[in-house]
Amino acid sequence: MAVAVSAVLSGCTVAGTAHARPGQAAALCVGRLTANEAAALSRAVPASLRHAMVPLGVAADGQVAYVSAWTPGFSGVAALRLRSGALRPIRRFGDPATDQADGAWSGRWLVWEQTYSLRSLDAFTVFGWDSVTGAVRRLGHSLAAPSGTAWPSPWHAPAVSGHYAAWAQGYGPGGLVELRLADLRTGLVTVVRKGHLQAPFFDGGLLVWPESDRPGALTTPHAYSVAEGRPVPVPVVLRAVRGTDFVAADGTRTAYLNPALTAMYYSPRPGSAARLVLRLPPGTEFVDLAIGPGVIAWTTTEATFLASTVAGGYVQVTPEYGYAVTGHGGVVLVADAPERKAPHPILALHAVDTVTVRPACSRRRR
Repeated sequence: MAVAVSAVLSGCTVAGTAHARPGQAAALCVGRLTANEAAALSRAVPASLRHAMVPLGVAADGQVAYVSAWTPGFSGVAALRLRSGALRPIRRFGDPATDQADGAWSGRWLVWEQTYSLRSLDAFTVFGWDSVTGAVRRLGHSLAAPSGTAWPSPWHAPAVSGHYAAWAQGYGPGGLVELRLADLRTGLVTVVRKGHLQAPFFDGGLLVWPESDRPGALTTPHAYSVAEGRPVPVPVVLRAVRGTDFVAADGTRTAYLNPALTAMYYSPRPGSAARLVLRLPPGTEFVDLAIGPGVIAWTTTEATFLASTVAGGYVQVTPEYGYAVTGHGGVVLVADAPERKAPHPILALHAVDTVTVRPACSRRRR
């Protein structure tokens, strides 16, 4: 069961200057959840206590989650009613023992990569589901090397925004990767970039990805305008990003990690450079980062945390490990770590609405 920690958190420390100048973001401070948020974390989604379910996304109204599910009657990708536990199948797994899916939700479309082995994630198929029509479309698949095995790909769920989806997949030796962009309305898929790339993300109307310009060089972000169909300069906030593929953006706000995965930077607007808002103690690293309306979520090698970008407070929301999935609304799904090792373990899920963590530490200049 998830817990809210309001004392000093072992996983993070306040970074540098806690008082922001106009137009800048303040450092994050240890905070406390509201009574409603603490109550939400004390309750688990009932269906998640009975069956293995991995959240892929959550609807803006917080009533439905999109999951990979393994139940006696159905295993595959589905829509889950959080209160009733009713499961609406979307696409069944061919082999529940080995098939898995990781994806993202855009507000109308759910897009996921489905893999077929517990040992390798390189062989996959990309699917898109239209929640309005109910149609499932096969958008693409991994490419095979001459040996018959799939070329290695940077593993990450597809990026989805509006009616577009994008993913990175290997196509040649030496880590060569191509970036594919799909128009979900038509199913048209185009290759927009090839080279030494990492997985993409959307930043408003921009498709952005980290890329090494030469062998051995740190990656830098590159951008492509989906409206104009051409490469464009990256926003000011991304120009300082180097050597990391942990970037979360929503067209306005941006959070990213340093290459060592020990520090977080944040900016409330694309035209402003990000500033250091959180640093981890020695021996701890970030392993995941997400952003949603008014919230930043991250997981370290110790636990999962939520922060309010409005109030500036953050709290630990799992006893250890776990992860969080943000959506287009204020609801965040928090998954506890499994109690035991298993191919498809039970993960208790908690739905937290409108994260308003208020800081408990001084925010005066230091």
